[in-house]
Amino acid sequence: MSPHPGAPAPPPPERIVQLCTFRVGAQQYALDIMRIQEVLQPPEVTPVPDAPPFFEGMVNLRGSLVPVVDLRRRLGAMAPSAPPKRKLLVCAFGQRRVGLLVDGVTSVLTVGRDELKPAPPLLAPGAHPFVVGACASASGLTLLLNLKSVLAPGPAGQAPRGTP
Repeated sequence: MSPHPGAPAPPPPERIVQLCTFRVGAQQYALDIMRIQEVLQPPEVTPVPDAPPFFEGMVNLRGSLVPVVDLRRRLGAMAPSAPPKRKLLVCAFGQRRVGLLVDGVTSVLTVGRDELKPAPPLLAPGAHPFVVGACASASGLTLLLNLKSVLAPGPAGQAPRGTP
């Protein structure tokens, strides 16, 4: 039963997803909050020789080495006009953890699964798009990031080619 007469009933809990939203350049992106283990002030990163340009390096988090990807470089985004409040999102990726350097964490967005729309199929067959979908929010369109694609080898600002 809806708390307000005439208002649509909220979706059942299994049809709701919570997204951690963050900024990279001027764009807002999101990941499922269940992937986010922690949000930190960026610690000192140790560079790794001959690594791809978007691979910032490694950090030691409580005895675990965590690779760090600079999403601004990876996505080919410009620096925001206002000074960013950079954060490190420590994410679960399979059995590993990875750090994503972002320009700021904005909010937790709760949406119904039916509000998540797939990205249009504009890429060539076999491409791994960085963005798998989008949803509307109060601040505009929020793009859903494909973490697997972001972490795959390939040039910055361009999704890598290969089998899906």
